[in-house]
Amino acid sequence: MSRLASIGKGAAYTGGAIAAIGGALYAAEVLAARRVRRRDDPHAVDILAPVILPGHTLRTADGGSINVVETGNGPPIVLVHGVTLSMRTWVRQFPALSARGFRVIAVDQRGHGASIAGDSGHGVEHIGDDLALVLRELDLRDAILIGHSMGGIAVQSFAIRHPDVARERVRGLILLSTLCRTPVGSRSTQLRDAIEHVTRRAPDSTRLWKTKNLGFLLARIGFGREPYASEVELVRQMLRDCPHDTRVAATRSLIGIDLTDALAAISHPTLVVCGTADAITPPFHARQIHEAIAGSRLELVEGAGHMIMLERAELLHGLIHDFAREVAG
Repeated sequence: MSRLASIGKGAAYTGGAIAAIGGALYAAEVLAARRVRRRDDPHAVDILAPVILPGHTLRTADGGSINVVETGNGPPIVLVHGVTLSMRTWVRQFPALSARGFRVIAVDQRGHGASIAGDSGHGVEHIGDDLALVLRELDLRDAILIGHSMGGIAVQSFAIRHPDVARERVRGLILLSTLCRTPVGSRSTQLRDAIEHVTRRAPDSTRLWKTKNLGFLLARIGFGREPYASEVELVRQMLRDCPHDTRVAATRSLIGIDLTDALAAISHPTLVVCGTADAITPPFHARQIHEAIAGSRLELVEGAGHMIMLERAELLHGLIHDFAREVAG
């Protein structure tokens, strides 16, 4: 056999092996996704339906806009979602909390959902300022602020940067599946700069999130034990719909943050909630916040992952209701 023929044969074998591996991985994706989808899902229709609620468009000082939707009447509860998600995160809270007598208000963070990032871009200080804008523009009083993941960082940033607004308009804080210091930390400047350099060159992952099975399985990472397929699919859709620029810039803005020392200034009643199976912001982050905010209460939800508002909705509704009654009293 000639050398050229041998090379061609070797290339064919290699190509065949790669194709076989790719086929096996695809088959594994399909089977894993089917296992989740096989479970009876009582929430499928409601969770995946479009959220159609009255809304407001609030203009930011840097030329952007914040989309806000609301439902119900009573003491205000302000819901702030995590990075690359949207106000659809709270689809189960809209009917449940309004039925319990609350005015439920959800915010699309800048660059997410129907909101537009201003000239200042994404940053911890800006998302805290945006929350102050929502409270002032809607003239909210005695509000409970609930922030999930990056939304929890927004709530912390707001309370630190706008203590006067918080004293005037806020009753309490619920920090859900979040952190106060990213693992890179503010002291690792060289590593932080390297990560920022890499994220600027990150390819557009929209096609990945559009992939029905692989995108679904990656979204599954945000959940604990036995989520419903509709819950995972909702997260996949939000990740798919998040603009690439926001996906990169908002995530990069969280690199190297450290609010730990500043949390000591927060005097509002605070409830810190985290799932014991949260792979994205594990419980040690919740404990760190709990230790930094004097008088705060820590609630660990056994077996829950990062998306507690979906996978443990009824339990969370009870925690919110009881906390609101406590701080109102």
